[in-house]
Amino acid sequence: MGEITKLKIHEKIARYMLGIVYLFGAIDGFLYIFFDIKITGNPTEPFLAALKGTLFFWIFMKLIQAIGAFSLLFNYRPALGFALLMPISAVLCMYYLLVLHWYYAFTVVFVCSAILLRAYLPSYKPILMKYS
Repeated sequence: MGEITKLKIHEKIARYMLGIVYLFGAIDGFLYIFFDIKITGNPTEPFLAALKGTLFFWIFMKLIQAIGAFSLLFNYRPALGFALLMPISAVLCMYYLLVLHWYYAFTVVFVCSAILLRAYLPSYKPILMKYS
């Protein structure tokens, strides 16, 4: 019984941490879009500049981050919210690791994503099963 309780606590911590990371990212993005306020990121870095240069995609990505963050933070369909965030998490992990060399940020996003993937895998099994 103790292991199950610990696992649930780890899942909650991972869910809240990832939710906070993506909520901050969404707020940062919307501040840049509407008020030209840059909290994080180097606007001259080519990858970030290209994303911000395609305003429609930047807005779409920030909306997905906000929806996923609220889903995780308020525990409303968290498996769906995490599924929306998985592609962003993958790119963000590579960006943190290979471009920015932010190893702590990479570790937080990667570990939280791995914990949530393991936790929500039963929810994804019907999608991944082969139809007969």
